[in-house]
Amino acid sequence: MYAEKTGSCACGSVTFKVIAPSTYGACHCEMCRRWCGGIWMGVVCEEVVSITGTVIEWKSSKIASRGFCGDCGSSVWHKPRHTQKFTFGQGLFDDQSDWRLTRELFDELRPNHYALAERGQKAFTGWGTLWAALLGRLPR
Repeated sequence: MYAEKTGSCACGSVTFKVIAPSTYGACHCEMCRRWCGGIWMGVVCEEVVSITGTVIEWKSSKIASRGFCGDCGSSVWHKPRHTQKFTFGQGLFDDQSDWRLTRELFDELRPNHYALAERGQKAFTGWGTLWAALLGRLPR
């Protein structure tokens, strides 16, 4: 189920309103870990209704770009080139109640010193992640 959700970066300079589910995924790839200092937990949004503030876009690879707050540097969004959907950081949302982790990406790259508590979600390897994303088959 999709609903209108709001959020902001750490300093509040970037605010957003999106149409999104209350499900999110965790990515263990090296780029995501370096970008946000740990696991990137993202919400694939159906629509970006509004965004205010200075978001600096960085072309992080041949297949995606990332946005961060121009003031505090908070990681705001990730956007693959093959889709128009933005993935906003789950921790940026104002309402943190009743969320569910539904997928882990690049699970084989997860450092062995941590594990997520809820283990019922779908885990994808690197190639599996790529194919599922290209075919539109990542779970919501």
